[in-house]
Amino acid sequence: MLCRGVSTRARGWAFMWRSIAVVVSVSIGGSSIISATAEDNGLALRPPMGWNPWNCWANSGDGVTEGIVMAAARVMAAKLKPSGYEYINLDCGWSTKHRDPVTGTLLVNSTRFPSGMKSLADQIHGLGLKFGMYGAMGYAQCCSGSADQNATDGSGPGCNKDAKHKVCRNETFYDRDAKLWASWEIDLLKFDGCGGGFSSVAAMGSALNATGRPIVYSVHGSVKQDEMNTSLANMWRTGPDIGASYEQVLDRAMIANTVDAYLRGGPGGWNDPDMLQVGNIGRKANGGSPPSLYPEAEGRTQFALWCILKSPLLIGSFLHNMTDATFATLTNKVAIGVNQDVLGEQAVLRKDGGWVPDKPRPTTNVAYGYQIWSGALANGGAAVVLANLDGNASQVITLTNNEMPSSRRGNAKWDITEAFTGTVMPGVVLPKETTVGRHDIAMWVLRPAV
Repeated sequence: MLCRGVSTRARGWAFMWRSIAVVVSVSIGGSSIISATAEDNGLALRPPMGWNPWNCWANSGDGVTEGIVMAAARVMAAKLKPSGYEYINLDCGWSTKHRDPVTGTLLVNSTRFPSGMKSLADQIHGLGLKFGMYGAMGYAQCCSGSADQNATDGSGPGCNKDAKHKVCRNETFYDRDAKLWASWEIDLLKFDGCGGGFSSVAAMGSALNATGRPIVYSVHGSVKQDEMNTSLANMWRTGPDIGASYEQVLDRAMIANTVDAYLRGGPGGWNDPDMLQVGNIGRKANGGSPPSLYPEAEGRTQFALWCILKSPLLIGSFLHNMTDATFATLTNKVAIGVNQDVLGEQAVLRKDGGWVPDKPRPTTNVAYGYQIWSGALANGGAAVVLANLDGNASQVITLTNNEMPSSRRGNAKWDITEAFTGTVMPGVVLPKETTVGRHDIAMWVLRPAV
């Protein structure tokens, strides 16, 4: 079975502002430990790291199951947790089509998850990991199907309530759902934009806060951009679902760069250009993604860009059969150190060689140019990604002082470490050039030379 290259789920998206100032009191065991504005709820101070099954299983007949989730959790605990990965998340497809007709409670698909969600959470927590849940803004989850008009759950035309049917699909369920999820002891909620709008985003944020359980709030919205001015999240999607192609990787990075011009990501709230396709790129997938001649280089490119963009690192590929190359990329210590840097400053595209998003891969020797991204790190450091967009030839790319973050341009000498080769270059005075392979990157971490 191969992972999906392009999502078949039609979902909207929007840019999420996080300027609300709602007071939140987070408690554990009945004791209040944080009192702060919702913009600073003490959660996701660094980009969350974990796994999500959507890219590989989606909501098809072979959708994700309890066994699949626990198998992934065991791999993460054994192999990925030491690198910082900790969230095992569900996506769409864990519930049935309908809510309980009397209480409105979401119903777990007991065929796929026979032990129930609290048991699943306990097993995941028992491995020292955290459990992420999925929810949608509307009555039904987007890929679980809308309630049938003839269904016996009170959701049909007119919604005539009686002793057996006490909920309607146009009612809201924020508090009810938040309390349910908190009772399962979830640690993260991905709130999808099906059937709701801006009011849904704010309402669910307030409902989660009211449960008293610390829950990282991730939003994938479907509301108009001009409405997003008082909403809150710990991470927010900046673009559409990502496919397993090099072109879509570059496109989503460019969108995140545009968003960051007016919506700065940082500790407690992160721009999210979607899941990692490392390990999926180059595999003929259900969505018809193009094959790749350089899957390892292109996966390395996404990982380097997501790390320097301070994106959440949510693996979207199989964990049980990772290749050595995929594992090496996903656990690269230097790159992850950039992503988890305490300063939390998202990198910026400093130089663009002229690539146009979503254009087909060239069949002749057409130079696609290159890009230079850079961002500041704590303690006077900087991170740089030099990306060769040409799929036909290596390129020599030169970093000058002009492509450095403005706050780091006054430094005279740098000690440079290349993330993926481990090469150390002491006492470098810019400009500095390097040769970068086809559809590959060089990722440098620069520290002031002593």
